[in-house]
Amino acid sequence: MTALVLDVLSRVWPFFLLVGAGLALTRLRLLDAKMTQGLSAYVYWVGFPALLLHSLSRLGRPGPELALGLAAYAGAGLTVMFALVLAGRPLGWSKAERAGAGMASGVGNSAFLALPITAAVLGAETARLVAGVVAIDFVVMAASGVGLLGWAAGRSVWRSTIQAFRNPVVAAALAGLALGLLEFALPEPLDRAIGMAAASGSPVGLVALGAALGLRETEGEASPSMAPVVLAAVAKLVAFPVLAWLAIGLTPAPLAFRAGATLLAAAPTAVNVFIQTRAYGVFPRGAARTVALTTALSLVTLAAAALLLRPIIR
Repeated sequence: MTALVLDVLSRVWPFFLLVGAGLALTRLRLLDAKMTQGLSAYVYWVGFPALLLHSLSRLGRPGPELALGLAAYAGAGLTVMFALVLAGRPLGWSKAERAGAGMASGVGNSAFLALPITAAVLGAETARLVAGVVAIDFVVMAASGVGLLGWAAGRSVWRSTIQAFRNPVVAAALAGLALGLLEFALPEPLDRAIGMAAASGSPVGLVALGAALGLRETEGEASPSMAPVVLAAVAKLVAFPVLAWLAIGLTPAPLAFRAGATLLAAAPTAVNVFIQTRAYGVFPRGAARTVALTTALSLVTLAAAALLLRPIIR
C-alpha cells in the first residue's frame, strides 16, 4: 500500500514542479502577461495538437466490446458535464461559470498522468485496453467542452458544437484517431518532428498555468467565485469515476477495461481545459484554479481509487 501511494505521489509531483516554475517566473518578473499568452498560444496551436496527433495515431482499432465500453465512458462524462451546466443555473452562475465548470468536470489528464498510473498499478495490458479513453477525452469530451465555451461566448449551442471541430486541439485529436483507426503510419521524418513537438505540449502548458496563477495574484485581479471550482472538482474526481464504473458495468467490456477506465475517469482536470478557456476568454481564472485544485486532490483520490480497483483484476 505504501509503495502504491509513493508511486502515485512520484507521478503527480512533477506537475506541481512545472506549475511552480511558471509561478516563480512571474514572481521574479521574468514572465509577464504577454509572454504567458505566447506560451498558451504555442500550446494551443502546436504543443497539444502535436501531442494528440502523435499519441492517438498509435491506438489501433478497438473491438466491439471495447467500443461499447468507450461509448459508456463517453456517456458518463457527458452526463456529468451537462448536469453541472444545468445545475449552475438555479445556483446563479453565469454562462461562463457554467460552461467552464462543465468542461473542467469532464476533460481529464488521462494521457500524461492517469494512463501511466494505470500501467503501474493495474498492469500494462489494462493500460493498453483503456488507451482509447484518451481519444474519448480529447475528441468527444473536449469537443463538447469547446462547444460550451462558444455558447458562453454568445454563439448558438449547435453552431458552437460544429465549430468545436475546427478547434486545433479537437481537429488534431480527430486526425490522430483517424490515422489510428486506418492503421496509417506517418512518414518517419514527419512523425519524428511531431513527436518532438508533442513532448513539449504538457510541460509548456503547465508552466503557462503556473504563470497565469502568479499573474492573477501579482496583478491584483479579482478572484473568481469558488463555488463552480469546488463543484467542478467534486464532479471530476468523484461523480465521473463512479458513473463511469456503473455505466461500463452495463456493457460487455472486460473487467480490466472497466477498472482502468474508472481510474482514468478519476484523473484531475487536464491543463488543456485552462488553455482552451483562456483562448476563448471564458472562465480562464476558474479553470486554472480547478486544474490546480483537482491535481492537488488527486494525490489522495487517485491513490484511493487505485487501492480500490487493483484487487478487482488481480
